Amino acid sequence: MKKWKANWKKILIVLILILLLVFGILMYGKVSELTNQLAYLQDTTNIILSDVGGMQSSIEKTLEEEASMVEDYSIEVKDMDFARHEYKVEVSVIPKEYTDNTTMSIYFGTTECPLKADGYMFKGNITLPLNKTFNGNVTFLLANGKKKTTEVVEDFDGVSGKFDQVLSGTLDGTPALKDGKLSLKGKCTYTLDNVAMYHFKSFEIAASLDGEEIWTQDLMQNLLEEKQESSKDDKDLVTTEQAVEENSEGSTVDSGSGTVTCRMVYEKPQQQKEDVEQTQAQEGQTPARKPLRIYLRAVTTEGYRFETDLLREDAMEEENKWSLDKESIDTKMYRSVYDRKDQELTID
Repeated sequence: MKKWKANWKKILIVLILILLLVFGILMYGKVSELTNQLAYLQDTTNIILSDVGGMQSSIEKTLEEEASMVEDYSIEVKDMDFARHEYKVEVSVIPKEYTDNTTMSIYFGTTECPLKADGYMFKGNITLPLNKTFNGNVTFLLANGKKKTTEVVEDFDGVSGKFDQVLSGTLDGTPALKDGKLSLKGKCTYTLDNVAMYHFKSFEIAASLDGEEIWTQDLMQNLLEEKQESSKDDKDLVTTEQAVEENSEGSTVDSGSGTVTCRMVYEKPQQQKEDVEQTQAQEGQTPARKPLRIYLRAVTTEGYRFETDLLREDAMEEENKWSLDKESIDTKMYRSVYDRKDQELTID
C-alpha cells in the first residue's frame, strides 16, 4: 500500500511537470506570435512614418517651387583673366510672372548687375573678382511697380577655392639616370574633377627639363574607356537626340580617377661642337642646375589648362656630364591653372 502511494506521488509530480512543460511551450508560442506581431507593427509604423516624411518633403518642395518667383535661371562663367584676377559671368533668368513694367537685377554680395529684358528672359553680364566667394549671398531682385520681391540663389558661390579641386595625383617612383638616359617607371594615381564647370579634351602626364618638355604619356584614353564602360548599361535608354549629343562629346570627359603605369625614357641629344667648346671653356665653374618636373596636365574644351606637379628634382650638368641630385627631390603637389591667354594663376 505504501509503495503504491509513493508511486502515485511520483506519477503526480511527473504529470505536473508535463503540464508545466506544455504550458511553457504554449506560452512560448504565444510570446513568439506576439513578438512577430509587434515587429510587424513596428515595420508598418516605420513605413507609414517614411511615407509621411516623403509626403512632407514633397509638400515642402512644392510649396517652395510655388513660392519661387523664378521659373528657371543660369549663371555661367564665360571668361577668366588671371592677370587681372577676375572673371566674367553671364546671367539669364525666366521669371514666372512679368509685365512690360517688370525689371530685374541680380546682386553678387552688394554688387548689382541689372538684367535687360530679352523676350520672356532677362539677361546680363558682370565681372567678378576671382578671390571672392558668394555662397548664400547672391540674390535676384524682381520689381513690378512698387512691389519688389527677392530670392536667394543657393547654388552659386563663385570660382574661388575650386581650382585646387580639379587635378591631383601621386607618383610612386623617381627618375633614374644611366648611360646618359633618363628613365622612369612607376605608378601614377590621379583624380580629375570638373567641379561642375568644365569638360576636358586632353589629359596626360608629362616631364620637362629646364623648361623644355621632354616626354608625355596620354591618359585621356583611360578616361574615355571608363566613360564608355559606364555608359554601356544605359545604351538601351538613349534616345536619338541623346545619341547625337554623345557623339559630339564622345572625345571629352567630365571627371575620372585611376592608376596607370608611367614609362619614360629620354636620351639627351648630343651637344653641337659650339656647345662642347663653350662647356669646356666653363670647366671649373659651379655645375649647372636644370629643374626636372613631372606633372599632370588637363586642358578644357574652353582652353583652360590645369597643371599639377607630382615631382620636382634638379639635374646637375658639369663638364658635359650630368647627374640627378636626389637630395633635391620634392614630391609635394604644386598646382597651377592657365587662362586662354596662357596667363598663370598659382594655386599652391
